[in-house]
Amino acid sequence: MPTLRDVLYQLQFITHELAVLGLFVTAGLIALVRDWRVSLLALLGQYVVTGYILSRLVLPELALIKILMGALICPMLYLAARQSGWNLLSSQRATPRSIRAGHGDSTGYYVFRVNLPFRILAVTLVLMLAVVLNQTYPLPTIPPDVGLGCYWLILIGLLILMLTEEPLKGGLGLLTLLTGFDLLYTPLEHSLVVAWLWAVVNLLLALAIAFLAVVKGVGTMEEDL
Repeated sequence: MPTLRDVLYQLQFITHELAVLGLFVTAGLIALVRDWRVSLLALLGQYVVTGYILSRLVLPELALIKILMGALICPMLYLAARQSGWNLLSSQRATPRSIRAGHGDSTGYYVFRVNLPFRILAVTLVLMLAVVLNQTYPLPTIPPDVGLGCYWLILIGLLILMLTEEPLKGGLGLLTLLTGFDLLYTPLEHSLVVAWLWAVVNLLLALAIAFLAVVKGVGTMEEDL
């Protein structure tokens, strides 16, 4: 059976630049796509790509913790979305009740406060801001391309939090933001104890997001009956 180092050796053809591009794609999907299944798959891919990048900077065991963390968080959020009927909320147009509450409008959708063209423009501006910040204030101890990925994840996570009031979608933005911070902090702290503690914090946060998503989804469905 191949070891972790053997697997990483086989993946050496994936450069830092290509891996960072994966971060742009996965986080961009979370910010632009309403479908919760696509968003969760993008979040899982984000954890995998982050773990791969960290495997080039720190011990492979530390990077593996990040991937395992994502493998636990994403199924937890998937079950919460299924149980709360969140797929119905993300696939239907805003109801009259949600319009009055400020969650949508007659031509908009329930998940995001704004339509797709505005979100594309906002994501483009965030990308430009990340590039400018990375050139003006480069992050120490990590390669410039990885620093760009850190800025991107943190800024796009903040953007997602501003674009939605839904606990599940907003939770994905918060987890994305924390992934950017994790990508920055892990090369500075190589302790396995700290890595496991950080994983526990993220799992507890994901549990809180799942609980809020279930409560909000069930409550919304009862109100619309």
